[in-house]
This record gives sequence, C-alpha cells and structure tokens, in this order.
Amino acid sequence: MADTDNTLQQLKTALQEVSAFLDKPEVRTALGQIPASIKDPVMDGLRTVLGVIQTALNELKNNLSAVTTVQDLLKVINDLLTAAEGLAPGQKDTLDSVKTIVKTLQDLPSAAEIEEILNLIQQIVNKLQNL
Repeated sequence: MADTDNTLQQLKTALQEVSAFLDKPEVRTALGQIPASIKDPVMDGLRTVLGVIQTALNELKNNLSAVTTVQDLLKVINDLLTAAEGLAPGQKDTLDSVKTIVKTLQDLPSAAEIEEILNLIQQIVNKLQNL
C-alpha cells in the first residue's frame, strides 16, 4: 500500500487546498451571492464525496490493527525472500514481485496519519455548513 501512502498524501494536499480556498473572504463572499438553487446541489455533492472518503478512511483505520500485528511475520517473509534469491537466482523477478507486496503491506499509513486527514475533512464539512 505504498500507493496508499501516496494517495493519502495527495488527498491530504487536495483537502488542504480546498480548506484554504474556503477560508478566502472573496470566495465566501462570492459563494454568498450564488443562488441557493445552484449552490446547494454543488455543496451537497461535495459533502457526499467527503462522506464517502470519511467512510473509506475509517474502514482503513479500523483495519490497521489487524494488518500491523503481522509486521513481524512480514519481516520474516522478507528475510526469507532475500535468502531465497541466492538459492534461486532464476526466480529473481518472482521473488522481487513478492517482496514488493510485502513492502507495500509494511508501508501502511499510521492511524495518526489517517486521523489527521479525517480531521481535515471534518473541518471542511464544518466550513461548508457555515456557508
């Protein structure tokens, strides 16, 4: 899930940009001038998207403990794969592929990183409610 780390960082960056954008007085003024019939469906859609992201992140966070308890096993597997490279040099590509998967599992984001993004989402939801 090294890709998960990258994806979470991209998500965090995008959410920070949305939050900063919503903090601009000129944006708040402009949004206040848009008729509710136009603005409300867009804001509702954004809230829906943020809700879906929150749900997915909460699921990931809730399952982290199950994955992180196997970190020692993953280290042993990785050590075994490294040792096997010397015994089966013709299988290097296969072994590297499995090592990549093991590394991905070892690189899961922490609950704190996920919680930081969830807090950012909640801040944006609060800002949207105050528009």
